[in-house]
Amino acid sequence: MKTTKLLLILVLLTGLSFADDMGLDDLYAKGIEALEASDWDSAESLFKSSLDLDAGFAPAMVQLAKISVRNGDMNQTKDYLRQAIEADPENQEYREEYDNLNEINKFMSQGARELDAGEYENAIASYSKVYEKYPYMTEAIYSLGVVKMRQGDFDTAIEYFHKALGVNEDHEKTLKALKSVAGNMFNEGNNYYRRRNYNNALDYYKKVVAIDNSFYQAYYQLGVVETRLKNNRGAIKAYVKAVEAKSDFYQGWYGLGISKRSDGDNQGALKAFQKAIDINPGYAKAYCAMGDIYYKTNKFDKAKSSCQQAIQADGSYAKPYITLATINIDNKEYDQALVNLEVATGLNRKDSKAWLKIAQVHNILGNCEGAKRAARKSLDLSGKSGGAWLELGIAEFCGGAGNKTAALNALEKARGDRTWKTYAEYEMDKIRNPHRYQN
Repeated sequence: MKTTKLLLILVLLTGLSFADDMGLDDLYAKGIEALEASDWDSAESLFKSSLDLDAGFAPAMVQLAKISVRNGDMNQTKDYLRQAIEADPENQEYREEYDNLNEINKFMSQGARELDAGEYENAIASYSKVYEKYPYMTEAIYSLGVVKMRQGDFDTAIEYFHKALGVNEDHEKTLKALKSVAGNMFNEGNNYYRRRNYNNALDYYKKVVAIDNSFYQAYYQLGVVETRLKNNRGAIKAYVKAVEAKSDFYQGWYGLGISKRSDGDNQGALKAFQKAIDINPGYAKAYCAMGDIYYKTNKFDKAKSSCQQAIQADGSYAKPYITLATINIDNKEYDQALVNLEVATGLNRKDSKAWLKIAQVHNILGNCEGAKRAARKSLDLSGKSGGAWLELGIAEFCGGAGNKTAALNALEKARGDRTWKTYAEYEMDKIRNPHRYQN
């Protein structure tokens, strides 16, 4: 069907190039063929050419009036119909069409008043009467969509807007309205996201990009939600779409890097983070994310360099100091680790992992009181942290010089965290059976 229609339009376009050599009836016939093929521009050109040959050719005026209805130009429509009546005063059909047009104008004006007054059902009735009479009148179809949008029925509004664009793909009001609907749906998706209703948020973001595939923020939010739902592949696809829609969207490249890293694609992640940095050289989070990958792949010099670049980019960002402290701990540079961790907690006192590492270092150094304070601070921020309960248990026991009962209570809570269960049981066995660990 589409191929047939395309061929017909090509034939019509070929005919247009010979319009100067065509007679009045041929031009009119070709114009009708163009209308039947929904090639409104060619039809308009052909009918106007026929008027160039005969300024009083009423049938062409009537067809141009219909095209003006489709374009939403009601004044032009009236002019063409008046001219047709003047050219053929005895034609009752033209007069009836002119009367119909007056009635249509009445219903369009009435619908606009009802819409402004919030009388949505009445407005729908008024615009529907126009649509039934003139199904190719873009303005009426568009107006029905506007009513549905005001009612909050976005799905039906979108259907009407697509119908309007099916009649006139360049209708500016409809194109703007679709973008407005997309914005409203995006906000609705954000509301669901804030309420942690991720499935509904996902649905709304998908509707947004179905309306407007250049809406990069919606693709980005799709990536965020897919990450929340632990669907890394879905998140990667969404972030790729986001940066395709806006190639200089550095947050999108960063999100893509995080998802690729979670999916085990470290090289892909590093490329994405580097892209984010190329766009925004001051983006500390991307440097730090690269540092984490380098650290986990035992490229410690690169890890340190990336963290230092992150600090240079944004000295108020705490995370690179924590990564540097982790490297210090691995290298038994405990004093330097504490320096970096103190900076980190000074910048972000709510980072439970930083306080946990401080407790770990103090336990290594035998500073039981310092370890207890840091472990308790970590637990204040994250009460279910098995690692913090472990360090608190070790500090409470303090190599046998502390409170055995308090230590075992803390370690028992650490056992509840599967990540730390084995470590907690080992420390509990050291307390209960010290003879097994004597040299």
